[in-house]
Amino acid sequence: MDEGSTFKAPLDKIWKLNASEGQHNHPSLKNYKSEHSGEDTMILSYDVDMGGKLTTVRTRLTPMPPLGALFEILDGPLAGSKSLQYYLPKGKETGVTVVGEWKSSVMSDDQVKKAVMGFLQTVFDEDQANLTRI
Repeated sequence: MDEGSTFKAPLDKIWKLNASEGQHNHPSLKNYKSEHSGEDTMILSYDVDMGGKLTTVRTRLTPMPPLGALFEILDGPLAGSKSLQYYLPKGKETGVTVVGEWKSSVMSDDQVKKAVMGFLQTVFDEDQANLTRI
C-alpha cells in the first residue's frame, strides 16, 4: 500500500490530465505506447529502469472515473501483479492511494517493494508536474 500522497489539483483536473493527449507525459517511461483493448480498457507498453536495467513492461489499464484505475501487469518482471489506484477529493487537492499485490518470479520481496515504491513515487512526481500544464 502507498497512501498519503496528495496532488495539488482538484479531482476533475486529474481526470482531464488522464484523458489528455500529449499533456500526460512520463519521461521515466521510454518507448511508451498505448492501444485501446475494448471499450474501457487500454494496454500500455513501455520500457522502465528497474535496478539500473531497462525493462519492458506491458500493463492493462482500466480507468474507473471518478474513483480511480485498475492496473494489471501482463508482461515483465512483475507479471501477474495487480493494483488499484483510487482518488480522494479534498477540495482544491486530491489524495491518491495505491493498493495492490505485487509479485515476481525473478525478484525477491525486498526488490519488488523497492521497485514498486520507486516507480510509484516517480510517476506521482511526473504527474504532479503534468498537472501544472493543464
